[in-house]
Amino acid sequence: MTDIDSFPIGRGPTGRRSFPIAFRIEVLRRWDECTEHGAKTRLLRELNLSKNHVTAWLRARESGQYTQAMVAAAEKSRNWMDSRDRAELARLRRENTRLKAQVEQAETAQEILGKAFELLQGITKRSNEDPSAIPPALMSANEYAQWLEREKLS
Repeated sequence: MTDIDSFPIGRGPTGRRSFPIAFRIEVLRRWDECTEHGAKTRLLRELNLSKNHVTAWLRARESGQYTQAMVAAAEKSRNWMDSRDRAELARLRRENTRLKAQVEQAETAQEILGKAFELLQGITKRSNEDPSAIPPALMSANEYAQWLEREKLS
């Protein structure tokens, strides 16, 4: 069963309502299913249609205006997106791109912090071996130069 509210019903140039063929076919399918007393009237009220609409569509179907190709095209048209859906899809794609960039940036920052942690852990480990040693981050330029020579890093 198709959600009949998903069909776009618009207005023609004269201001009258216009109904897509897929909508008409779905209404006729439901019309044919109405067997209880008052079911057809209830359907008309539910969809805010007049009996004249349905009568004209029934005549068109009987005369062959609603061909199998039209029915297939109507089924296909249900999968088309309206402008709101396309705009929402475009917005979600932009947001997805932005979020992917944020994730990449966060992963890069995490990698840098991991390397900084390893470096600081190595400095702390060396400082713990010699309790009187000053961590290189706190040394003056001369002390740092001497430390580099002592550690044979320069």
